[in-house]
Amino acid sequence: MAAVPLIEDEKELKGLIADLRKEPMVALDTEASSFHRYKERICLIQLSTRDRTWLVDPIAINDLTAVGALLTDKKVETVIHDADYDLRLFKRQSGFRAVHVWDTMVAAELVHEPNLGLAALLQKYVGVTLDKKFQKADWSMRPLKQAMLDYAAKDTEHLVELRDHMAGQLKAKGREEWAEEEFTLLVDVPFNAEENDEPGFLRIKGAKLLKPPQLAILRELHAWREQLAERLDRAPFMVLGNETMLGMSTQPPATKAELAQRKGIGEATVQRNGDAIMQALERGRAVPKENWPRVPKSLRYDRDADFEDRLKRLRAAREIMMKEYDLPPGIVCSNQLLSDMARKLPRTLEELKGIDGMRNYQIAHFGDALLKAL
Repeated sequence: MAAVPLIEDEKELKGLIADLRKEPMVALDTEASSFHRYKERICLIQLSTRDRTWLVDPIAINDLTAVGALLTDKKVETVIHDADYDLRLFKRQSGFRAVHVWDTMVAAELVHEPNLGLAALLQKYVGVTLDKKFQKADWSMRPLKQAMLDYAAKDTEHLVELRDHMAGQLKAKGREEWAEEEFTLLVDVPFNAEENDEPGFLRIKGAKLLKPPQLAILRELHAWREQLAERLDRAPFMVLGNETMLGMSTQPPATKAELAQRKGIGEATVQRNGDAIMQALERGRAVPKENWPRVPKSLRYDRDADFEDRLKRLRAAREIMMKEYDLPPGIVCSNQLLSDMARKLPRTLEELKGIDGMRNYQIAHFGDALLKAL
């Protein structure tokens, strides 16, 4: 088997993209540096037609304007598996906005595939086995090993064929319009998503369960970790794990010797950063009570004695439709949407359409039953 071409020259990339823009559909995937570098960036782009595959090195080329032209070409369908992640990367790094995406994972969810992973779907529909041994590799390293390039190429090599199989499944179930609605919304997500202004330390899973003085310690540890991770250009979790920081926030070690005994620390970390960690702990403990960070209070609603009963009826109606249509709960109606219905009490399909997040296909197929349940 011949090696897949690796494009490392801007002129060569422009020529490739000019040819790809003559194709009806092009499969795309990316490999990023999220597991290894402080700032996530695209480190490799895979592109495939039905019968050929190319790899693009965005670190060598740097200017990806040509790739942006492909993504914004309405005549070319860009086939991606789990497009949300890749589209956010392109938006964040280059400001590119895709216009015509076909997501094989979304399609699989709409036909209720039990496993939405690319490897499982390729095995089931194409008979291809993917080896995921380089899934968490450092894709920012150069030169990339040939085995890594071969691995990356397989992620898109059969993706157009998989798209055909999933399109057939959608057609058989009469859900092609459902998919088109989801794909149309998908390309807008990276540009409509509100910036999360919540402090980074509060986004750590489990942080909001801590008491204010413990949060003060976590805030200092998090700030120290972010500064060091950025300076070293390493993923923050590789400097100090979240679980380790949470543990030290609730039960701070008193000495470096005690610090060395903590899970996730070890002698090497103590030798390199022990003093800095102890200083961060001390700064956190020294924060006066009036300056302790606090978790913002969640939105409170007026007491509604019938809310839970309405929500229970809606869930029961959803359960019936899940069985009737053979669908997962989120496709019929998410828990958040059910809660919004139970609070806002829409009386008509038009009012139901006014609930943020409701899809047209959900209203058309499930709306009457949901309103009846209310």
